[in-house]
Amino acid sequence: MLKNISFLHYRKYQRIIIAAICVALASQVQLNAFTPGFIIALSALLLPIFLYFNQDIHPLQLGCAIAIASPVFRGVVLLLTKSSAHVVTYTVADIVYFLLYTLIYYLLYWRLVYHNDIAFFLTIIICDYAANVLEIGLLTDFAGYTIHVLAVVFAVALVRATLASLIAFLLHYFQLLIVNSEEHERQYYHFIWVASAVKSEVYFMRKTINDIERVTKNAYLLNERLKDEGHTEEQKMAYEIAQHVHEIKNSYQDVIKGLGDYFNDQNNVPMHMDDILKIVSSYTQMIIRSRHLSINLVVHNTVNCTVPEHYYLVTIMSNLILNGIDAIGNKRNGEILIQVSQNRADIQLAVTDNGSGIPREMIPLIFKPGFSTKFDQSGDIYRGIGLSNVQTIVQEQFAGQIKVDSQPHVGTTFFVTMNKDKLTSSQEEK
Repeated sequence: MLKNISFLHYRKYQRIIIAAICVALASQVQLNAFTPGFIIALSALLLPIFLYFNQDIHPLQLGCAIAIASPVFRGVVLLLTKSSAHVVTYTVADIVYFLLYTLIYYLLYWRLVYHNDIAFFLTIIICDYAANVLEIGLLTDFAGYTIHVLAVVFAVALVRATLASLIAFLLHYFQLLIVNSEEHERQYYHFIWVASAVKSEVYFMRKTINDIERVTKNAYLLNERLKDEGHTEEQKMAYEIAQHVHEIKNSYQDVIKGLGDYFNDQNNVPMHMDDILKIVSSYTQMIIRSRHLSINLVVHNTVNCTVPEHYYLVTIMSNLILNGIDAIGNKRNGEILIQVSQNRADIQLAVTDNGSGIPREMIPLIFKPGFSTKFDQSGDIYRGIGLSNVQTIVQEQFAGQIKVDSQPHVGTTFFVTMNKDKLTSSQEEK
């Protein structure tokens, strides 16, 4: 588990370092303007494109990394071409530019629960303009401002933001050829998430029907016994119980039929593992933002297969991920890693978090029916697809098993092993 958490940090900071180096290199493609040391660089065109496609990365962490990397590259160039006295001034201005840029982006855009392209475009203009204005001020002791300079700086910010946004939007548009709009995409992810929960609930409701029928039968047998023994009042009560339970069963079956018809297995289109993970990760990030949590989500998949019963797999993943989110809570630098791999005839899913962990004495209890550590605002136990039901789905639908490894104050990993043939076959084939 500790290895998985280390892998999480490695993957996250690997992307940040790569982005910082790319932006720093892009800053070497430049045009001097307005005042010595101030440049119009390609990095300001590349940075917003990276931010647009990596919205899970905290912009302030990225800004700090670029603020370190960019002066290193630029400092070498300046030392070769300028006096050492100018190097400090120019590199400090460079650092301030990237820090202010990412700070404004964080405050005006990244903290929003729902993102849209117009807000992104306007934010990038403000980031570019404000950071450039401050950079010019530092280079001129705040004496280089004129109406002409401010107007040209704004024009440059507008052009760069427009070009960067157009590139980002066009790339994103090609990614969304199947899903026609961002709102449609969010609604589709939401539908799959909710449908998975409903379908799993129906699965267990059908299993509960057997228990209801058993209660009805026992109540009826008790009614017959009391009738033979001459206990009229008790017999009447037993008969009414059997009758009421039978009515409850009929109502229950109507609900199951209505939901079952809507989420009929015949309407399920097999879904590729990459698409399942994209839906789960995208919707999870929306949940993280809506709760204003500091959690980084990383997905690593090496399996290429399609899953007909994808609703059940989404239920398994979503339950384990939400448990991880709850375990992390308001902890800073939270991490959740989802890994999918293949081991011979099995598909293995591992969900790791660096949350509070599970007390050792609770581990034998977490898969027992009815066990929960979650309570709502009124103090009632949270009712949802719990770990016992997740275990049932894993065992009955995918001929697999689920295990847990947890260390208090370190984190938790749930290991799910599923038979590949069961995972990739339809209900009829099973």
